Amino acid sequence: MQETEQSEKDMIGSLLDDDESECSEFRSSITKSQQHSQSPIKSFKDLRESPVLNEDPTYQEFPSADPSNFYITVQPTFIQSRQHSSSHEFHSYMLPQQPMYYPCQDGYFSQKRTKKLQLQTEIDSSISQQCQDQYASLNIQQSFIQGNEYQREKIFKGLVDDLLLLSKHKFGNYVIQKIIENSNQNTRTLIFEQLNTHVLEMSQDKFGCRVVQKLLEFILNQQKVQLISQIKPYALKLIFDQCGNHVIQKIIDLVTDAEFIIDLVTNNVDKVVSHPYGCRIAQKCLEIFPNDKLQELYISLIPLCEKLSFCQYGNYIVQHMINSGPPKGFEVIGKFIKQRIIEVSQDKYGSNVAERYIKLAQEDDIASICKILMNQTVPPMLLILINNSFGNYVMQNFYLKCNDKQKEQIQIQLSKYEEHQFTQFGRHFLQYLARFHAC
Repeated sequence: MQETEQSEKDMIGSLLDDDESECSEFRSSITKSQQHSQSPIKSFKDLRESPVLNEDPTYQEFPSADPSNFYITVQPTFIQSRQHSSSHEFHSYMLPQQPMYYPCQDGYFSQKRTKKLQLQTEIDSSISQQCQDQYASLNIQQSFIQGNEYQREKIFKGLVDDLLLLSKHKFGNYVIQKIIENSNQNTRTLIFEQLNTHVLEMSQDKFGCRVVQKLLEFILNQQKVQLISQIKPYALKLIFDQCGNHVIQKIIDLVTDAEFIIDLVTNNVDKVVSHPYGCRIAQKCLEIFPNDKLQELYISLIPLCEKLSFCQYGNYIVQHMINSGPPKGFEVIGKFIKQRIIEVSQDKYGSNVAERYIKLAQEDDIASICKILMNQTVPPMLLILINNSFGNYVMQNFYLKCNDKQKEQIQIQLSKYEEHQFTQFGRHFLQYLARFHAC
């Protein structure tokens, strides 16, 4: 009680010396304000959950111009500080807004629409426009697959005038592909006739090239010939194109009369096999066509094997020739690798070629490589390779191919080296040997 009186004296100050009635009136106003300041409401979450103080329908809760309003008069400092806050909770309470929908960059509808908005837009828009929306296009695809002939015909008539536009659209191209897959030959012919003159343009488009590939799968053989006749004059351009090379690969897979692609690769072999997209076409030719049709291509590739072994993309061609190429090519590659085993094994791409060759090498070839590595050179070749980030993997594959006598020679040679002569890669090789002999 004494503490309360002392606090009142501190707050009231010199007014205690005035008239007693004035002091009591001021004391009562202070007491009321303290009661409000000790309110259990500490946040806007509590504010939402607090009971309604006034049930009058004309009562405006917040904000209010009435100076007697609780939210304005009691906690003005708190509210003012929260108005400058970036709190999502505050703004969602203070400034309720309707959700805003932002359209896709090249789509017709918003991806964030509500179900009501989706239904409304599907009613108001055409089928062609709906195909350009992510979710509506899925509905159209399912409707076409599961629908009857009348429904399919209605869908196709709704988009037939915009086939080229939809074929190059990121969502619309899936609708066109599904129609090609699930329609009859007459519908496919109509699609082919509209798109045939635009096949080059579509082949260089990241979405349109998919439609061209799908057409090649389902159209008639005579239509394939017409489509390829549109592509053939520009085939070399498409080989080097990021999207067009997929169309060329599809032609190799599906069309029997595609030897003109082998001729293009053979005549431009140096550029094609060292190109990131062109090397895919060269690999596809080597995988699909029989050896009797690849003789000229092999003849052009064999002199380039040494150069291609150090190429980021060409090394895959050399690896394929080691696996499936003619014996003459394997012999040339083996001779080159044995002569430059140190250089090839330490190269990021050449090491892949060396590993592939060692896995398929004969005993005589392994013995020749072992003899080269055991030479008393300074620094020792064996130590150089096992200490290299790429060479140590080549040596692991080489050790697997060695016979018992050769393995023993390698172990004796390694025992002569001191511990500080091994790098982290050399220690990896030693750990490999320990695991190998522990099995």
